Amino acid sequence: MHPLSTVLFLAGYALALPLAGRLTTIVAKQQRLAFAGHQVGVVIALLGWLVRGSFVMAMLHVVWVVAARLWYAKGERRERAVTAAGTGRP
Repeated sequence: MHPLSTVLFLAGYALALPLAGRLTTIVAKQQRLAFAGHQVGVVIALLGWLVRGSFVMAMLHVVWVVAARLWYAKGERRERAVTAAGTGRP
């Protein structure tokens, strides 16, 4: 194992995993800073997998980053629709 990949895993997963447990709440409340922290942590771990040469694991992390971003964006659109309905705007 490459020593740099170990450092990247420790830093990335230490940042991403605690936030992953609260991801449903983060998306529902549109907590941008927490969501950004989770995404950064996943990307750091992804870099660790690339350094290690495990491209399958790196691609799984890319898929998760994209899926989580789409999920967050969907919640963002829903929140805007509710806000617009409350103000009387179409």
